[in-house]
Amino acid sequence: MTLGKTVTLRSPQGGRLQGRNGVFAAFAVLLVIVSVPLFSTVLPPLVDYPNHLARLHLIAEGGNAFYAVRWAPLPDLAADLVVPALARAMPLALAGKLFLVLTFALIAGGTLWLNRAATGRWRMWPLLAFLLLYDRILLWGFINYLFGLGVALCGLALWLDLEDGPIWLRVGASTLVALACFFSHIAAFGVYALAIAGIELPAALSQPRARFYRELPQRIAVAGAQFVLPAIIFLRYEPPSPGGSISFTHIWRKADLLFSVFDDYSRPFDIAGFVLLIALFGVLAWRRRLLIAPRLGVAAAFLLAAYLLLPSQMMSGSGVDRRLPVALFLVLIAATAPVLPRRPALMIGIAAAAVFAARMAVIEAVWLNADRIYTDDIAVIDSLPQSAMLAVAYPPRDVNAGAIPELHVATLAAARREAFVPTIFAYATQQPLALRPPYDQLAGATSPNWIWDGFVGRDAMAREAVATVLRDYDFVVFTDRDPFSVPPSACLEPMRSTPRFQLFALRHDRACN
Repeated sequence: MTLGKTVTLRSPQGGRLQGRNGVFAAFAVLLVIVSVPLFSTVLPPLVDYPNHLARLHLIAEGGNAFYAVRWAPLPDLAADLVVPALARAMPLALAGKLFLVLTFALIAGGTLWLNRAATGRWRMWPLLAFLLLYDRILLWGFINYLFGLGVALCGLALWLDLEDGPIWLRVGASTLVALACFFSHIAAFGVYALAIAGIELPAALSQPRARFYRELPQRIAVAGAQFVLPAIIFLRYEPPSPGGSISFTHIWRKADLLFSVFDDYSRPFDIAGFVLLIALFGVLAWRRRLLIAPRLGVAAAFLLAAYLLLPSQMMSGSGVDRRLPVALFLVLIAATAPVLPRRPALMIGIAAAAVFAARMAVIEAVWLNADRIYTDDIAVIDSLPQSAMLAVAYPPRDVNAGAIPELHVATLAAARREAFVPTIFAYATQQPLALRPPYDQLAGATSPNWIWDGFVGRDAMAREAVATVLRDYDFVVFTDRDPFSVPPSACLEPMRSTPRFQLFALRHDRACN
């Protein structure tokens, strides 16, 4: 197999490749199946999702007395641009779920398209991407990155498809893709740039020496042209990032974090599925039944190197390296093609379908349970008066992608009751939403962990530290991923509650002070 532009991989005798219509039909069926949980619950149980939804409501409404919309060319705007536009024609909750469906379609469809662009045929093999859609990054609610990753995969396929076309068309189309990746999420833009470099390097090195020195500058110029506008925008308009530390994950932890692409709700089952996926690639490669399109293989190697070298915390960004495993595995799937007779191929397909069905059954069961819990939580939120001042309290350990996260559910009060909630994402470097004065200072002074420690943990110092701040609030909601109880307090008047989401009115009389 050569290092050519597009490699057509053929099966041996008896191993016919699938036709395009069959692949498209399978894609459509699988997309419907992975979308079912989204519509099984009033609120998808993704850690950051309620916070995103509240912000998107405020953007769609143009802000309110507490929040202002301040657009800027930020590299984190996918949902902020798409969902409010959809919300003009439908309820915001439906618009948010359709955004997630579109994200699934872009990721799986981009992997499918990229495999066809790299190998020359439409195949069932890249539909393995559907196994990785419900991963730890999704459960954290990093929806802008995942949308941008789908755009990046489609962009890589387009880059290969346009290789023999006019240079102006390739540069123009790739510039639009680079801009779409940039505005979706900066990490997705990084994945796209690394993959482009990996795709172009072997093509340049494969040229005879005389042509290499003549064509290399042209390849660099054509590939690099698409990144000029994003670079200018970033350098010219990016707001100053707040200071922060740089920390690295231990190298052995890096190996463990690769499992995040399969990590959902049942650890034994997820580990077994991940081992089977790795074993499938390993056995096929060992038996020389797995062909790799070299240019995408190099792109995957670039992503692996970046994953190993990047820190876990950098400036204001957290989980920097943890976003890359899903991109790495998707590019690896797109880069490969099994060469098998019909019966082994059918057996692998049946096994993959069984694992997929089992994963979706587990996910659906958890999300149905989430529907019951979140329906009760929303009823508590809806008991608030309009424009309430709502403080939020939760323990430090609640910042975790558990089965049914409660961390940001209270922020929905900003969307449903036009309330002030200090924990809504409104960072100048990441969101086009800003807190109006003096609420920006109030939010900065309000610590959910201190409020929790002061009342639930009975920490006298924490209680004293939050006493002054809480005078500006009407209510406080205590929330945790496990059931808990709030000790009686003269400052708290019980309102509507659930075992994990408890609302209190704040008293400001002498008995409390």
